Amino acid sequence: MDRDCLAPMLMMSTLMMLALPGTVACRAPKAPAKPEPLHVVGDIEARRAQFVSIRVPVTTGHLSAGDQQALQHLVKAARVIDQIFSRQAWAGNAELAPRVEVLDTPGAVATRAYFRIMAGPWDRVKELAPFIGTAPHPPGAGFYPEDMTKAEFDAHLAAHPADRAAFTSSLTVIRRQEGKLVAVPYSVEYKDLLAQAATELRAAAAATGNASLKKFLTLRSDAFSSDDYFASDMAWMDLDSPIEVVIGPYETYEDGLFGAKAAFESFVCVAQPEDSERLARFKQELPFLESRLPIPAAYRNTTRGKESPIRVADEVITAGDARRGVQTLAFNLPNDERVREAKGSKKVLLKNMMRAKFDAILKPIARQALASDDVAAVDFDAYFNFVLFHEMSHGLGPGRIRVAGRDTEVRKELKELYSAIE
Repeated sequence: MDRDCLAPMLMMSTLMMLALPGTVACRAPKAPAKPEPLHVVGDIEARRAQFVSIRVPVTTGHLSAGDQQALQHLVKAARVIDQIFSRQAWAGNAELAPRVEVLDTPGAVATRAYFRIMAGPWDRVKELAPFIGTAPHPPGAGFYPEDMTKAEFDAHLAAHPADRAAFTSSLTVIRRQEGKLVAVPYSVEYKDLLAQAATELRAAAAATGNASLKKFLTLRSDAFSSDDYFASDMAWMDLDSPIEVVIGPYETYEDGLFGAKAAFESFVCVAQPEDSERLARFKQELPFLESRLPIPAAYRNTTRGKESPIRVADEVITAGDARRGVQTLAFNLPNDERVREAKGSKKVLLKNMMRAKFDAILKPIARQALASDDVAAVDFDAYFNFVLFHEMSHGLGPGRIRVAGRDTEVRKELKELYSAIE
């Protein structure tokens, strides 16, 4: 796992409303059949109450005028990412969201809020059991046809071995066309939305005076139309800017079928350079830790890039895969093993989110679970360091390996088991 959630019951106070689709007609259409009433679980109010809405402070006054403008464009780009992820989470979200928005039954307000938190009608803290309707969650989310089985996928590749690279790519969706399975690149499947996001990234690049941020945003906007994220991932590793931003397809947890397809997400943050500087010394310990892993020496990754920066930042907004369900405290990216071999990985710690979870979750639990004399010893710095060391650990261990004479990656071999095992 490349993220650290650690504790439930917390979400940002600003929630992205799913857009209501409009219609245009040349003549009066026939009245559509009235849809069946939505069935909502009886305890929806209690489920919503598990999550606390809280304002998380961020200081942006020290940013230059150009970076202030860039930040606004990045927030707009992040909101587009929400729309892309909604489609990736489930193709039916576009049809269901308007029906949820007009609910007027008891518990409607809680239902709408929970639908947005969960990015769909399945409860992510109850093993994806439905809280709206009764349909089971499709393991492949919105990345594959809902009726496609693993056996059908494997049979297609056996019959069409030339399709393997495209079908197993993290940057394609699988669709049916004329009864046959086809791989569609993200740049095609989400073309219009990615064009909107790219426009905002280019506007942010034009506004900022920071050369490294300008380079990353320009390269990432290009990647949205090419599906080649390597150059922009390399530029992100070199980012030295008052703004720390992640935007693109990264984690593959949403794909419960094969653990292969990357979900779009965004973190828009304001960097905390003084805190980052204090942590820089820890990255020097990574080679030592790698050399002590209790695994055969052949699997110790002694050639992985040594840059591995550690950044502390305050979160402004999250979107897409980064926003659904339980909110994360930190992340370790990128996942591209080519980048990790060259530069290592970057650990970003979201300090204001850590503080919010510490105050709203950990301290109240401590007051219930510990003797009163021990509660004072529950310290934020210890909590912060625990998360730091957790994220550092994500960068350890084998990445690229050889299996049966071929080069591959651990995550590709483990597929849907990778997250749990890692």
